[in-house]
Amino acid sequence: MMRIYFVSLLLLPLLSSAQEAPEVLQLKDYYLLVRQYHPIARQATLIKSRGEASVSEARGAFDPKLISAYNAKQFEDKNYYDIWDSYVEVPTLLNVDLKAGYERNSGIFLNRERNIPNDGLYYAGVSVPVGEGLFVNERAIGLKKGKLTREEMTIESEGVLNNLFLDANYAYWNWYEALEKQAIVRSNLDLVGVRFEGIRQGVLNGENAAIDSVETLIQVQQWTNYYQKAIVDFENSKLLLENFLWEEELDLNSHQPADGLESQIVALEFYTDFASSNHPDLRRLSIQAAKLDLDKRLNAEQIKPTINLNYNLLLSENNNLESTSFLSNNYKAGIDFSFPLFVRKERAKLKMANLKRQENDLKINQKRRSVNNKVNQTYNKVIQVRDMIAQQQQMIENYEVMLNGERIKFNNGESSIFLINSRENKKLEAELKLIELISDYGRAIGELKWSSGILQTEIINSQ
Repeated sequence: MMRIYFVSLLLLPLLSSAQEAPEVLQLKDYYLLVRQYHPIARQATLIKSRGEASVSEARGAFDPKLISAYNAKQFEDKNYYDIWDSYVEVPTLLNVDLKAGYERNSGIFLNRERNIPNDGLYYAGVSVPVGEGLFVNERAIGLKKGKLTREEMTIESEGVLNNLFLDANYAYWNWYEALEKQAIVRSNLDLVGVRFEGIRQGVLNGENAAIDSVETLIQVQQWTNYYQKAIVDFENSKLLLENFLWEEELDLNSHQPADGLESQIVALEFYTDFASSNHPDLRRLSIQAAKLDLDKRLNAEQIKPTINLNYNLLLSENNNLESTSFLSNNYKAGIDFSFPLFVRKERAKLKMANLKRQENDLKINQKRRSVNNKVNQTYNKVIQVRDMIAQQQQMIENYEVMLNGERIKFNNGESSIFLINSRENKKLEAELKLIELISDYGRAIGELKWSSGILQTEIINSQ
């Protein structure tokens, strides 16, 4: 039974080589698939749409309004009054309201100020705030805040993508690590299987000691367990990767990750400078600061007195426009004035706006330092892992030299299977460690780009 197992074990490389070579899934292509199909990436698009909706909502404050009011009273067969007033009101960005309408009233008990010609009365007027609200008003501030909200939603969308791509990066390099480890463990298992068969035959022929076969069998059993674990780890890594790949036609069994190290890095200053200007969290806080500045302007404006000038031109069907002086006749005008004597509410709102602005400045300072330190940390990690990879490659070369020397000594009868296995295990452990370091390097590159905000920018610009 054991011999059948080893024969099938030796056939694994031949069977795998007969299969079609898997297609390489490059990291950049993987990112684009995540960007196109992942639900969170689609959610990020909806977040941007919410920003557009906020601008449309703010612009709604400038929509013209059609207003009509009708009141009537009938009692004991008497028409007390019929009052009908319809007009169009047009708000403007300068907070000047334009109005044009038609009024028609009748009745035996109609208030005398409502007496108008039988054919009704046309009017067109304007309302101008000369105190509070002429240039700085809620409608204009609301539109500016709506545009800032649109920009804020875009930045929030980019932040969501930045975090998504970081998690996707981890999954990709876990997949790479599991696949490479599985290949190395299987290759070594094939090797110790062949050696066990040779030692076993030597024992049967009296050329080797029986203890050598036991020593080699332990190696086979040990690496068989390693291989089983590598298979499970690889399958789990694919399941983790499938959390980010929603392309139904993509079969991971026919794909493999890119072989080798991820792209190189540039100077630290590039990442810190980019982060200070483009990191989503810092940009979002800057938008909040701009919104708070608008609130300050509006609250400062509300300290002014409210003075509204109203003027309406009146025209009936019998009037002649050329002979009518609207400055001395046929007009309705008025002025509204109000001002709180203590202005406590308005001053308190302005003070609160100043305090919120100061709080936001402190948040910006704290976040800027946090982002800068995170960039430095991840950059240091990348440099460290890169140096460790170079050192690990040299260690593997040295282990190979020692292993070859031990094999020569064994062939000369100066060594043992135990020492060869020991040298071999050390070399394989170093190779597995190298794979871990390469995966750590890929993850560290992703963390560096994520911490500086470059990760999502590169992927979005590559579409």
